[in-house]
Amino acid sequence: MKGTRYISFICGVIIGAAVFGGSVAVAACIIAQPKTAGVVIDGKTVDLKGYLIDGSHYFQLRDLEEKLVPSGKDFSVVWDGENNRIIIDTNRRYDADEKLPVPGTEQEPVMSVEEMRMEIIRLTNAERARAGVPELIVLPALMECAQAKAQDFLDNRYFGHTSPVYGTPTQMIRSYIPNIRTCGENLATWVTTPEAAFSGWLDSPEHLQNMLATKFTHIGVGIVVDKDGGMCWVQQLAGF
Repeated sequence: MKGTRYISFICGVIIGAAVFGGSVAVAACIIAQPKTAGVVIDGKTVDLKGYLIDGSHYFQLRDLEEKLVPSGKDFSVVWDGENNRIIIDTNRRYDADEKLPVPGTEQEPVMSVEEMRMEIIRLTNAERARAGVPELIVLPALMECAQAKAQDFLDNRYFGHTSPVYGTPTQMIRSYIPNIRTCGENLATWVTTPEAAFSGWLDSPEHLQNMLATKFTHIGVGIVVDKDGGMCWVQQLAGF
């Protein structure tokens, strides 16, 4: 729905109502008191200042706009009634019929694990293109290595760069590709979409530096899902 940010959503929390005035505003005999509430944008919770009016939260459009990157585009908005919050995803278009699944009735992910691996690669190369950096080439051996690292997390119940089985990222990657000159690794967990994993890396200077480094020329991605639906994400980068 184009122009979503210019329409009020009355879902317990209201986005889009521009409330003007001082610290306390009065309109139609209703007291508007300053209030801060959380909104989930692309998997990350941000606090927006607004007003509490008759039990509903109102945010100013300009404050919401500042949190949306990139701005000026259509985006998905879903009301999470169970947790009393709004969820915004700028990577998907608005769908008036979209609803969060009822707990215990979740359906299979729309994307397969293989599709999610390729989506991470697409998002990474799109960011490199915006930065004027050459795109990374998918290397089958590195894809295999990254998937093995993700499976290693699940099998050995740890989360970190140094594996109890394979050692450091350099040691592990060189066991698959002996002639690499340099390598790097980004990890993520507790997120369930490629966009959320990628967004976390974008927000971290160290992870972003890895993804944009010109010394890296090839990429591999691994993803595993445990029996409870938890996911581990591995992005490995290599240069020759």
